[in-house]
Amino acid sequence: MSLKWDTRFLGLAAHISSWSKDPSSQVGAVITDGNRIVSLGYNGFAAGVNDTEDRLEDRACKLNLTIHAEENAMIFAKRDLTGCTVYVTHPPCPRCASKLVQEEVKRVVFIAPSKDFLSRWSDDLELSYQMYEEAGIEHIAYHLDDINIENAGVTIAPGGFFQKVLNRLLS
Repeated sequence: MSLKWDTRFLGLAAHISSWSKDPSSQVGAVITDGNRIVSLGYNGFAAGVNDTEDRLEDRACKLNLTIHAEENAMIFAKRDLTGCTVYVTHPPCPRCASKLVQEEVKRVVFIAPSKDFLSRWSDDLELSYQMYEEAGIEHIAYHLDDINIENAGVTIAPGGFFQKVLNRLLS
């Protein structure tokens, strides 16, 4: 894939993340086969489980009830994911990374974590990266500066609705 498509799908993952009701961590995922979308997912409780404010604010409860964005995208794909690419707004945790390895995806593309994120999760991320390397899965982290409208190669009317949306998602 090219920087153009990686940028487009990371932008879409960022948009999908906004659908999460989690007040502290909104994560979005897009699974593709080439430049075709296979599935989308965001972090949240299972369908039919009440995502009340009390549950969302109780960290321990929220962590137990939350299905991660990558997991949701895999569940909803309803197909073999061998050779697919997964785009995620955050680097996948080891729990999700092991499932992506098991699904035999070929690439995992995500937005590079912030220093604050790394201060809390660097050991977990190293384990995820180690699994990718052992399984021969390419993993790419893009810094926010690398994700912009020009890289997406999108042609739109200046000042139009989609320009405003893209400016918010990709700037």
